[in-house]
Amino acid sequence: MPLGIVRYSGRQAWGILTGLLWIWFLFSPYWLDAGTVEDAYIAGYTASSLEHDFGLRDAALQVHDGIVTVVLVAGSQVDRGKLEAAIKRIPGVVQVDIRSETAEKLQDLSNGDPQIGDAKEQPSGAITTAIEDHSSKWMPHGLLFNPLHADLRWPRFSAAYRSFSTGLNVSEGFAGNFGETFSIYRNKALFGGEWELGVQAGVFSLLDFGQQSIDLVNADYRVGVVSSYRANAWSGFVRLLHQSSHLGDEFILNNPQVTRINLSFEELDMKIAYDAASWLRVYGGGGVVLRRDPKIGRGTTQWGVELTSPFTLLEGRVRPVAYGDFQANERANWSVSRSLMAGLQLENARIGDRRLQLLFEYYFGPSPDGQFYTRMVEWYGIGLHFFY
Repeated sequence: MPLGIVRYSGRQAWGILTGLLWIWFLFSPYWLDAGTVEDAYIAGYTASSLEHDFGLRDAALQVHDGIVTVVLVAGSQVDRGKLEAAIKRIPGVVQVDIRSETAEKLQDLSNGDPQIGDAKEQPSGAITTAIEDHSSKWMPHGLLFNPLHADLRWPRFSAAYRSFSTGLNVSEGFAGNFGETFSIYRNKALFGGEWELGVQAGVFSLLDFGQQSIDLVNADYRVGVVSSYRANAWSGFVRLLHQSSHLGDEFILNNPQVTRINLSFEELDMKIAYDAASWLRVYGGGGVVLRRDPKIGRGTTQWGVELTSPFTLLEGRVRPVAYGDFQANERANWSVSRSLMAGLQLENARIGDRRLQLLFEYYFGPSPDGQFYTRMVEWYGIGLHFFY
């Protein structure tokens, strides 16, 4: 027998062939459909992240060969940068495409229409999943109206250092704020939108760093009921709030020339916002003061713009942001206040749609601190802000 040649009997050859056929039969589904199985895993993982980490109620996604296409309602308030970063971390994902559609189109997808985009471009074998609204109507996740970031009286958790150049007998101040907006009930509304009822509450304090005891200068307390609405790129709210303002005891003792004002009022206001692009938001509105003590002016107005960079820095870890908020109120003789903030938003997909921001700030105008609403103030500052 020549070297290297092995002879098998007919029975041995048949046994080997039979074994190979059995191996092929058992494992061929995994070999032939390995891409489909992987896509199914990606689709399930992504759908879970959309629902639980980002609180998305109406969305659809398609996966084909590791390419993930996510379809959101036009004007969705989810942070797309964080969403894309989170999906890219899923094993097997090679590309992420986030699109926007109307609420009606997403409803078609939920009802079984598998088409995302142009039907001619649909890849065969793609896995499509529609995420329907299964969340409870009570205590829902997230908010329909995004925070007004540069509004110094929007409830938030923040700590900021301020260097005053004019207006108060304070050269260095610390602004410590805590508060939040909570959604209590949410339901469908007209024009394919949603509405919700919630509450807002916050404490806004200013302390004097120039004093050894770090005296409390002013504290504003706010609580209110807010009803919000969102449809695609439009959102808005109507709010009834109460505010009372108080001077710190140590500040009164160290500044006997300051006259305490028993400032307390209720205000009814309305704001409307439009998401002109994924990186641009504009808003505006007004209100009227109802009960008031003392007899301050009733009219209030507010408008602003918010810019969120579509690009990130440091390998996706931070995102530049810039905000501007402007207010003119009758109680301050309609003088326009300018609140400008710019800085970096820390991108961390592990905390879902929550935002931690490091912002430089500049303010000029009537003091937002209630006891000093008649004084013109100016400051530069830097602070950490945590928004839900």
